[in-house]
Amino acid sequence: MNHREASIALSVTDIPLDGYMEDRLSRIRDLSEEIGCLRCICVRNDSRDPFLFALAAEAASGTGLELILESDDPVCLREALLAVGRTDVLMVMTDRARLAESATLSALSGCLIAVPGSDVESLLESAEEAVAAGAPGVVLNPSVRNMKGCLEMCTDLYRLSTEHSFPAAMHPVMVRTWSGEYALAVASVAFMRHCSLVVFDDLDPEGCRVIDALIRGVQP
Repeated sequence: MNHREASIALSVTDIPLDGYMEDRLSRIRDLSEEIGCLRCICVRNDSRDPFLFALAAEAASGTGLELILESDDPVCLREALLAVGRTDVLMVMTDRARLAESATLSALSGCLIAVPGSDVESLLESAEEAVAAGAPGVVLNPSVRNMKGCLEMCTDLYRLSTEHSFPAAMHPVMVRTWSGEYALAVASVAFMRHCSLVVFDDLDPEGCRVIDALIRGVQP
């Protein structure tokens, strides 16, 4: 997964809904052909079921987009990785209490891992733990609940990496947000503070165009 270019991802649920998956994947794939920054698709493990997560991951892998797997359960992550048979996957572990298991999975599979943290200190501790476990690459995933929190966390991480050269802060940063206009505003703040990736639950085509224009404007 390439974090040198700022990107967005749209997500899909792994809960089986009649006709949902095929339609959702088709719409995201078609939109990605128009929107340059839409490079990724994220599969959410809403079902908490390893089999359903693996099925959804396999379907999403067929879109040709970069793949993100989001779960709080390393067992579900392992089954999904086995199903897709890829190493160019970003695993997003959302449960810090199970980070050790997921970091080991990252090391064994060769896949990058996004680590959680509710504040800068816990986030950097998560990054250090993943590196110590042998993860081949780490992405920082700060838990942000609003625009203010996003601005503060991303700014602090940027300063720690650039002004203080703090090793654990020098990993790429992603932000997990939601849908609609407020999510769009949070994403805008994140990219202006040097975030590499924003994952949306959903974003309409016009919102995607806005973010694409913003990214092209802030990137060197």
